Amino acid sequence: MVAASRWTIFLLPIFVLATCIYPAYAQVKYRVDREWVQISINKDGSIDILYNITMTYISGTPKGIITLGMPKRGFQIHYVRDIDGRNLTHTIVSYGNFYGVDIELKAPILLNKPYIVIVCASVPEMIYEDEANPGNVGLKFYPSTFNDAEGKIGDIRVAIVLPEGVKEDEVKYAERSFSNIYRNEENLLVVYWEENNWPPAKEFWVGVSFPKKYVNIGPDIWFYILVGGSIAAFIAMIGVVIVLAFRGLRKARYEKPRIAIEALGPARGLTAVEAAVLLDLKPIKVLTMILFSLLLKRAVEIISTDPVIRLRRLHHDNTDGPNLRYYEIDFLWAIRSDGSLDERALARLYLNLRDAVNLKIRGFSRIDTINYYRDIVNRAWQQVTQAGTPELKCDALEGNIEWLLADERFEERLRIAFPPDIIIYPRPGWWWYWGWPRDQPPIRTGEVKPIPIPGQEFANNIALAIQKAANNIVLNVQEFANRLVPAQKAQIAQRPLRYPSCVCACASCACACACVSCACACAHGGAR
Repeated sequence: MVAASRWTIFLLPIFVLATCIYPAYAQVKYRVDREWVQISINKDGSIDILYNITMTYISGTPKGIITLGMPKRGFQIHYVRDIDGRNLTHTIVSYGNFYGVDIELKAPILLNKPYIVIVCASVPEMIYEDEANPGNVGLKFYPSTFNDAEGKIGDIRVAIVLPEGVKEDEVKYAERSFSNIYRNEENLLVVYWEENNWPPAKEFWVGVSFPKKYVNIGPDIWFYILVGGSIAAFIAMIGVVIVLAFRGLRKARYEKPRIAIEALGPARGLTAVEAAVLLDLKPIKVLTMILFSLLLKRAVEIISTDPVIRLRRLHHDNTDGPNLRYYEIDFLWAIRSDGSLDERALARLYLNLRDAVNLKIRGFSRIDTINYYRDIVNRAWQQVTQAGTPELKCDALEGNIEWLLADERFEERLRIAFPPDIIIYPRPGWWWYWGWPRDQPPIRTGEVKPIPIPGQEFANNIALAIQKAANNIVLNVQEFANRLVPAQKAQIAQRPLRYPSCVCACASCACACACVSCACACAHGGAR
């Protein structure tokens, strides 16, 4: 009887806490339209998780906070962004066996508006021995569930990118067979699952097993030998130091301690396009900058703009045209024979560009580098705004246009720099002005001088032309953003590998949760 009373006292606070939490969720109704996850298995046994979730509030007064569950403690969030590439405020939360992150959407929060959240995180020690398949290691996982969501998840996808070297005939599945298996752009093997109309509270279990030789998930005997030898060497070194210290104590001379910090400072030498990636401009704007640079070099021309931009290459190959940079060449390769742009190729272009920038700044201070290029952009604007005459303003604009485009506030600052009380005479040779998609035909050299226009109208012409190019460079901005999260099927379906085995870290599938991912059964999320 006493024991029962103790249990009642113990459970009562939990019940009260539950009644306090769940009504807060119940006041707001939402649905999960899509949940895409890409998991990359690293050689040290950790994983990188990339979530792409679309969620819609359908009733109530939402606060715009989404809770996303994580597999276990010790995870690290690299970034949380919305579809526009803006960083979102997030807080790591844990209580009981739950570990996750609270994500705050940008206000205002509207009903019946889809919100897309992209989360990149890493989780240590997620690969374990597969005792059902000796010599293999494995991973079992399910994406964050949403117990109080309405309806069903319209599209749930999970892609697991295996370590380098894993072959197709070495892979086994757990729980459910692969929907597909293919190789990505980096030639890494990817296993993939997809379901439609999945219950949001139901765990979408997936798993994979592969040979242990492709990862290093723990120390072996040589590790302990190395540690023991290091300890012995350290003790011997201490002994030698003590002996030498006593011998030279009387002759020793005091020297002030010195502290030195090595830092390479900012990484110089990036182009305006590369700096735009570093400054976190939206991918579409970065692609628009590349299109502008090709227009400026007369490598392409715009032949139509609706419903998407169609281009004509002005050089058949890269040898007879202007000197092009690697991302400009990739852009040219993305132009199809009919002039439209291959959006898959554009997505690969951006991802390769981003990787190249990260490689170029490796070893340098990222913060100092960002501040360095922000200063370049600000100084370029100062040259425009401080010019004494409209002609000098235009000269400064023409000379710095590529760097000015690297500013996320380009349109706003352009309108400030060109007030309505000044008059601009657009010159026929301004290819950066006439080459954009416009409602009027470009003025060719030798034609009648253009009619003078107020500065504000001049700025609006440039801003609207750039916006039109950015809006029409891809058919659907959201779908293009999804391509930057490559958790999708390969176009050519391949025969999935089928092995009737359980991929677990322990003897039976029933205990996989406790061994493979200690908190996986608690990876539940929600929205409020």
